[in-house]
Parts: sequence; C-alpha cells; structure tokens
Amino acid sequence: MSFYLAIVSPLDTPLYELQFGSAKPTATSNSASSSTSSFPSWSTFTGSNGSDASIAAAGAGAGAGASASGSGSTGPGGAGGAGALAANANANLGLLGSGPGGEKHLLQMVAHASLDAVEETSEGTGTLYLKAVDRHNEWTVSAFIAANVKLILLHDQKNDDGIRLFFGDVWELYTKIALNPFHSVNTPIRNPLFETRVRASAKKFL
Repeated sequence: MSFYLAIVSPLDTPLYELQFGSAKPTATSNSASSSTSSFPSWSTFTGSNGSDASIAAAGAGAGAGASASGSGSTGPGGAGGAGALAANANANLGLLGSGPGGEKHLLQMVAHASLDAVEETSEGTGTLYLKAVDRHNEWTVSAFIAANVKLILLHDQKNDDGIRLFFGDVWELYTKIALNPFHSVNTPIRNPLFETRVRASAKKFL
C-alpha cells in the first residue's frame, strides 16, 4: 500500500506533504515481495543512477539500428529511424509518469484537483472525515477537514477505519504545531519531529 499525505491551509496553500508506504503486508503481496513499499524518489529517474544514460543509450541504439536498416536509401530509411527513436522516447516518458511510482508533481496535481470535490462533499455533511471523495486512476482520495484546514490522503487500498484514526492522530499533531508560539500560521511545516510522529502514526494505523 502506498500513500501521499498533504495538509492544505484555509487559503488552499500547501503546508506539508509526505509520501510513504505501509509497513503492513497487503492481501495481494507474496513471499518474495518486501513488507514495506514506498514511492521512488526523484533520484530514481535522474542521471545519478544512470537511468538517463540508459534512456539516451536506448534511444541512440534505436536510431542507429533504424539508420542501419535504411542505409543506402533515402526517405523510407530516414523516416523509419526517426519514427523508431520518437516511439522509444515516448515509451520512456510514459514509464516516468504512470503508475504508483509516478512523478511527485503528478501526486501533487491529483491532491490539488481533488480540493473542489472535498469542499463540495463537506458542504453536504457534518462529519470531519470524508472517505473516498474522489478517484484518479488507481488513487482514491480521502480527506479530513477541521477549522478549514484540509488533510488530503491519496491511497491505493481501502482501509477506512485505519485512515480515520490516522487522520485524527495527524490533526492532533498539527494542532500542537499550530499552537506553538514559534510557528507562524499558514506557513509550511518543516519540523523534523512532526514528520517522525506522522510516520509513526502511519506505521500504527496504516
């Protein structure tokens, strides 16, 4: 199970975000899989681990192979090389932006796009916890609203009771931060202890 948590101020500005995986095994997990899962970091897709180089090499290989097959002729051979290179590039770009391991900005976009659905749902109910208010591909969006502060959680598995308890715990942690005289209201939370406690709550309930 994978999760993305965002805390949004009454002005709809982001205050905090966290990507994490559940420590609890899912029903679909097998013995070979790890008990923990998480979103890959951006470094997974950067040249620091050679992935950019491999993409470039794959594209160059496709172009070289197509050029070789079309050598000695004009038009069709050149078009084939360009077409193969473009197709390979598009395939690699698709891998970067799809599935649970998609780029971080995709998760931010989904969370931000769900704010309208969250507000519309909250107007028709008096509860703080709003489960499954929106959905985007494999991601389900649940929310918790108190004092016009929105806690948004993207998750790929159903766990209503655990998510409700997690939201209550995170709200209590946020309240303590907001009451801190050294913290400015509606400013991003950069307290490492806050993140440690959020992760501990996620481990306990999710």
